[in-house]
Amino acid sequence: MDNQGQSRAEDLLDSIFKVATELVRGERASLLLREDNSTDFVIARAVGLADDVKRHVRVRTGEGVAGLVAASKRPLLVRDATTAPIQAGEGTYRSDSFVSVPIVIDDEPRGVLSVTDRQDGRPFDQADLEMLELVAGHIGAVLVQQEQGEALQRLAETDPLTWLFNRRHFDRRLEAETNRALRAEHLLALLMLDVDRFKSYNDRYGHHVGDLVLKAVATAVKQAVRLYDVPTRYGGDEFAVILPDADTEAATRVARRILEKAAEAVLPPELVDVREHLGLSIGIATFPRPAGDATALVEAADMAMYRAKQSGGGIRVWEHSLGDGPRGAIRQRTMNLPPAPYLADPARLATAELQLLLPSVLASEWNALVVGRDGQVLTVALPQPNPAAVDAISKVTGFAVYPVFSNPADIEATRKRLRTPAGAK
Repeated sequence: MDNQGQSRAEDLLDSIFKVATELVRGERASLLLREDNSTDFVIARAVGLADDVKRHVRVRTGEGVAGLVAASKRPLLVRDATTAPIQAGEGTYRSDSFVSVPIVIDDEPRGVLSVTDRQDGRPFDQADLEMLELVAGHIGAVLVQQEQGEALQRLAETDPLTWLFNRRHFDRRLEAETNRALRAEHLLALLMLDVDRFKSYNDRYGHHVGDLVLKAVATAVKQAVRLYDVPTRYGGDEFAVILPDADTEAATRVARRILEKAAEAVLPPELVDVREHLGLSIGIATFPRPAGDATALVEAADMAMYRAKQSGGGIRVWEHSLGDGPRGAIRQRTMNLPPAPYLADPARLATAELQLLLPSVLASEWNALVVGRDGQVLTVALPQPNPAAVDAISKVTGFAVYPVFSNPADIEATRKRLRTPAGAK
């Protein structure tokens, strides 16, 4: 369901809930709906309840009035609250009467509509119960329509062969994620993947085998990505993964996991018989460096992927270097960097005076900490070997930079402590 359709469904639920409350003249009412992937119910609509109650109430099936109604899938009309099946500690009602009805879809409890505190002080009656049951049916119909719309939306944005997201979803999410990365000042990484020798598989063994190879790649990708990443079949034998809040190091870890899972993939018998292995070429780029927008990010990752393919497959990173030229240069490299020296306790060497040599904006951007100076050489602790950070720091400060690496949390804690003015909290 698109945003407009979702908004219409929500508006309709608002109207139905309001009408239900007015029809039975209730002062307090709640609509609880079952939470996604859970058996618990949370408040979706409420009248006469404090905001903190709305946010924190969670009802389990079988517990309390609403929980009992959901479990039994039968309505409950109570004229005298003292005889109601309310568990100890659940709370009390101002009036002596309330009514609660289930919302059932395909014999599954999906919600509970409850009203109490009738305005005229009289108890609710059978007519009120029947009215709320009718309204509950309308709410159920809206929920079904909402779910069908969401299911259609998912199908419209899912590749039917691999069950990964399709290009349509990718374009929409990439634009949203680049905008979010700019607002939050976070990095965003993109992987572009291509299946090595895929055309030969199709030509030699047929498209059926090619489809099985694509499914095997999709399985490897799904097993390797993080929970909040966006795995996509970009087109043909090309795949893409959007990685929010990821730098090249995090993206490379995901890429290596994809290669590992691909190496373990179950291949079609035709390929097993000739001892073929599943090879991938993977390109990585980050936003907003080197790419300044979504289109440039795709182009940079795609170019890195083709460089990887020309080099025989594997992983290639497209990295930004602020030290070359007025706007910087883009250069391609592999991830086989020689390790920098490791510094176990950066706080022991870092001083507040040393931090004055490095602009705070740059220190924050790279999580960099100055731990020493020898003439025109600064020793700088970084979370990992990072040529781009070294280039940037050298250009801005005018010093030669000798990098070491330390635990990222230790660097950040020390940097913030030394930047905090004396006496500040």
